Amino acid sequence: MKEALQEETLGGATIDTETRCLASCTISEPASTSIQSLPNELLSHILENLDVQPPSATALYDEPHFALTRSIDSPLKAASLVSKRWREASKLVLFRCTQFTVPDPGIAKSRRALITEQLKPYLDFITSNSLQKAVRSFALVVEDKEVTDTSEGPRKLDEFASFWSSIFETVDPVTILIVAAPQAMGALTSCHVYLEDAWNFDCPCHYLLLQRPSDFLRKNKARGSPPKLLEPQEVIEPFESVAGPVPLDQFHEADEIPRASSSALFDVRPWSKLLLNEGSFIRAYRTYEFWLRVAPSILSDLVGAGTPNNIAYISPTIRDFSYIGMFPMLRHFCVLAEHLPRLDRLFVQLVPRNDILGQANKMLQIEAQDLWMERNAAYAALMREMFSTPPSPNYRHLRVFESGDAADREAWLTAVEYVKHVGQGWEVAGDGVLVRDPKNREATEDEDGDESSTLSVNA
Repeated sequence: MKEALQEETLGGATIDTETRCLASCTISEPASTSIQSLPNELLSHILENLDVQPPSATALYDEPHFALTRSIDSPLKAASLVSKRWREASKLVLFRCTQFTVPDPGIAKSRRALITEQLKPYLDFITSNSLQKAVRSFALVVEDKEVTDTSEGPRKLDEFASFWSSIFETVDPVTILIVAAPQAMGALTSCHVYLEDAWNFDCPCHYLLLQRPSDFLRKNKARGSPPKLLEPQEVIEPFESVAGPVPLDQFHEADEIPRASSSALFDVRPWSKLLLNEGSFIRAYRTYEFWLRVAPSILSDLVGAGTPNNIAYISPTIRDFSYIGMFPMLRHFCVLAEHLPRLDRLFVQLVPRNDILGQANKMLQIEAQDLWMERNAAYAALMREMFSTPPSPNYRHLRVFESGDAADREAWLTAVEYVKHVGQGWEVAGDGVLVRDPKNREATEDEDGDESSTLSVNA
């Protein structure tokens, strides 16, 4: 009996030891954690993943409209409204892409507020919140066709120079997007825009996109000092196009039109890429002798077509040029084809990507074959310049040509066969893409021959 009691006691002792061991080894439940308790650095990183691509990224090649930068999908902006702390944590990411809108006041020009005055609250906000270095992209949406920066008297040729300076004294974006009516676009870029035939065209606004490398550092510029402008643009020498010269009357006595010596927007930074979307030309095809209509456009001044001494306003550092226009007339497209800037890459899209041709209201009183004939003639004019021997001035430097119209398989395959036949160092690199053999490019750049041959390209 004594042994049994001892065994029971030992057994009890064993049980107590195990219990104490289990109790000591039990992992205590963690305290509840919420996103509010995270450190600011981690919260900012989480919110950064809510950032999405701006809506303009995929719509720049479609028919222009003023709602380009609007989006119903704004998760980061929605998160920034949750609390003051979330707003502060997301601020640097939220203001990477900023937008400023100049609304149409619907009042007389004399009572309009100057654009510099309208911009001041935006710049003050950026400065007071220390967001100067955060802004990487700046979108300017100008709904006011008669936007001005002159309080009284006649308009100045470089009217918006101080406007652009005020922006770049505060922020240093690597991307500038302008959405504006042709008339306003001309004023903002110091380019002359011919408006006499504007009523024939159905395009409320154009897009102009300028970009430069993100690693560009401003040199010799102290904060608050005026931005250093580029040297005056290089002169693009005029030349006789192998497709024939553009009639001088297209420019309506261009030499007599007062022009600024340069464009402050193009001078303010060494831009490397430019995109110009001039929208639809289709409505003008309803008119008598549509091929003579002059579209409201900044293109002529950009490339120096018809300006005094053929001075181009385009930044001489731009090497990538994208042009989008929906069935532009041959006469208008030749402005670019015959005055091509010094480029490495050229992108051209002359056909809309949507079903605009199936819309009865858009095609009313329009012969579809006229659209395609002008499209074909425009590409033919461009190909003649590219494949001439030797290549026309500045075409000899071109490395890549890309067409945004390769969806037209019949036309593209015809172009492929043409390239294979003519060659001239060009090769097909993919749908809509032609690349030039570097060896051939170097050879043509070294040639001093003066003679050129005209290629026969069917329009």
